[in-house]
Amino acid sequence: MPKVTRIAREFNQGPPRKWLDLKLGYALLGDRRVLLRYKIAAFAIGFAGVAVLWCLEFPVEEMIALVPFLGIIGDVTLDGVEAIYIPILLACLLLPHLAPPVVVDQIRRERSPVGRSTEGPIIDV
Repeated sequence: MPKVTRIAREFNQGPPRKWLDLKLGYALLGDRRVLLRYKIAAFAIGFAGVAVLWCLEFPVEEMIALVPFLGIIGDVTLDGVEAIYIPILLACLLLPHLAPPVVVDQIRRERSPVGRSTEGPIIDV
């Protein structure tokens, strides 16, 4: 009796997954299939990261603020940029890990260039 062998199937899974995918996180942030609680959790972690950063850099910022005009303006400007962009950046980086894997895989497949035709759909009549 011949030995039964398994046929190895090759699945085209597209490009390898990134551990920190900023573009995927931004797409998840704007997608309606991701529940609001996951987005709020990602932003809460982002704001907590900013709070930790502010606590760590507070002594250095206060010494720089003693420089007459330049120190105060630079301090206010950097704090404003940190308060806006770092929570968004951290939320985009964390959302693929917080959102349900089913939704993340679905959006990843939709955004994947594998299987897309540049000519559009082929209609056979």
